[in-house]
Amino acid sequence: MDFGQELKRVTDVYRGQGYDVTVKPSPDQLPAFAKDFRVEIVGRRGTEGVLVAVRKNRDELAADGDMQRYAEVTGTQAGWRFDFAILEAENPKAREVRGAREFSGDDITRSLEQAQELSRKGFTRYAVIPAWAAFEAAMRMRLRAYGQEAGWGSIPRQMVKELYSAGALSPDEFQCVEGAAQLRNQIVHGFASPHAEAGDSEAKLVQLLSDVAGRLASESQPAKWPA
Repeated sequence: MDFGQELKRVTDVYRGQGYDVTVKPSPDQLPAFAKDFRVEIVGRRGTEGVLVAVRKNRDELAADGDMQRYAEVTGTQAGWRFDFAILEAENPKAREVRGAREFSGDDITRSLEQAQELSRKGFTRYAVIPAWAAFEAAMRMRLRAYGQEAGWGSIPRQMVKELYSAGALSPDEFQCVEGAAQLRNQIVHGFASPHAEAGDSEAKLVQLLSDVAGRLASESQPAKWPA
């Protein structure tokens, strides 16, 4: 995304509404009450004024602790308002996990221990869930170690393909992980496995996910992406 180009697009919207717009205003171009504000746009239209903070996404906006103060101060000034402009549409998956944090190495280890304990007690169907959670977190960790972007909204199937292409997954592991993904989806969406020996199959997949997740996490030191 070209921030400058997107900022121009936002600016054009306010100009289209009749505002006299200043982009990236200096302190002396801001109203007296907002001399210390860090905003991208100030617009004036007759007796009205608007201050606009332009941010790449909702996470960037939320991380800026001054935004609420800016809005509250501006709201007390007659004729002025404070606007936010968010350039990137929110990823629906990010909305689902907002406020959660990324798994650490210790979190992955604990999740794998839970999966193994459930499997040993015969609850293999339930063990698939923490095993898959650890595996998905380990994939993101491994991709980031390669210098790739991986986080909220990263598609598991795409991550599997990227790691396979990089040689981080063997052909056999790739095929088995595909089967594990199908089983995980069946379980979380309330479907029974179509296989007669589901328990044995599930136990094998739990072990596979555990082995691969543990290896990916342990290998997640800075690594060069294959040419």
